[in-house]
Amino acid sequence: MKKWLVALVVVMFLTTILLSAETAAAPATVERVVVRVSPSANYALVKAQVLDASRRLGGALVSEIPEIRAVVLAVPSSAKAAIARISGVLLVEEDKPARLHGEVQWNVNMVNAPQVWSAYSPYYGNAAYGYYSTVRVAVVDTGIDYKHPDLNGAVTWCVVSLNNGATFYKGTDLSKCSDPNGHGTHVAGIIAARLNGAGVAGVAPKALLYAIRVLSASGSGYVSDIAKGIIEATKGPDGVAGTSDDADVISMSLGSSSDSTTLHDAVKYAYSYGVVLVAASGNEGASYPDYPAAYPEVLAVGAVDSNGNVPSWSNRYPDVAAPGVNILSTYPGGKYAYMSGTSMATPHVSAIAALIQALRLAAGKAKLTPDKVYYAIEYTAYNPTGYSYDPLYGYGIVDAKAAVDYALYYM
Repeated sequence: MKKWLVALVVVMFLTTILLSAETAAAPATVERVVVRVSPSANYALVKAQVLDASRRLGGALVSEIPEIRAVVLAVPSSAKAAIARISGVLLVEEDKPARLHGEVQWNVNMVNAPQVWSAYSPYYGNAAYGYYSTVRVAVVDTGIDYKHPDLNGAVTWCVVSLNNGATFYKGTDLSKCSDPNGHGTHVAGIIAARLNGAGVAGVAPKALLYAIRVLSASGSGYVSDIAKGIIEATKGPDGVAGTSDDADVISMSLGSSSDSTTLHDAVKYAYSYGVVLVAASGNEGASYPDYPAAYPEVLAVGAVDSNGNVPSWSNRYPDVAAPGVNILSTYPGGKYAYMSGTSMATPHVSAIAALIQALRLAAGKAKLTPDKVYYAIEYTAYNPTGYSYDPLYGYGIVDAKAAVDYALYYM
């Protein structure tokens, strides 16, 4: 045999050995599977046989659900067929991953917020998501779980005003303003839950928030506490109204059927400093909005469901309407929850106001006055009735993209 032929044979032999070694060393693909035992079989006996086969084939038990005759295994893909052939096994199916139904929920899509993000982020960056260094949304509510993964970094300052001011705090110790109820955290998520690939996304997912806690763990409080919260939010961390750290938007998912001079004066104080005020119209099915939504300085928000219908409990004659039925949002303890009410509709509109102001500033324009923000939101709203205004929808269902477009190009 010639030397070159011998060398070729040796190289081929070594190559075969190396390839075999690599193949042997390659880790097997492990899958999670659910093995279902037939109703007519002895569950304990079949389970034992399944576990024995799994161990022999390199798998392991993950868990079991005996109530539905199911055994969950982590096994090499090659083992599935052998386990399926065991007598008494009904089927072997993939243990499929599950998660929330998309980070951007139907309500955020209904108000066309993603269209704002995609249209304006190439030109104005994070302002398209509600962020500008001097723009803040104050959530006047039960506090905010600032540690929630979807609100990471969203809350920058807080105020507590409870028990007629007997309990008062303002500062950056956010633990003082945590949420023992859940309502405020839910509202905050609708505004600013982060667009981070998990959980849910808010309408303005990079907006910065002030947590203004004025309601107790039971969700109740005093008018004086709400008034104090509004004024402190207006003054901001530096304690001086009319400066750059003032709240630009105050979102109030609360209210009362009774008027109050104290509450109205606090609202007028904020309004006089250019703060956009947005409030829930109420959930009593009443003929008119609650207070503070009923005040002329405040944008009153009613609710609609995913089909655009107004529920019977949404108070009539709001200024605009927004999604407020079965809204999935953040909840204390890193959780998520569905909630309904004009409380849930309100933060959609508050977030749109934040988008308008952030994008105006990013575009080198001045912030709009509250009245002009209200006009942009009302004028561009869609009313399914065909009327310009009606008792159910007010001016209509809000449209973030249309409102931002109008505020940027026509005001």
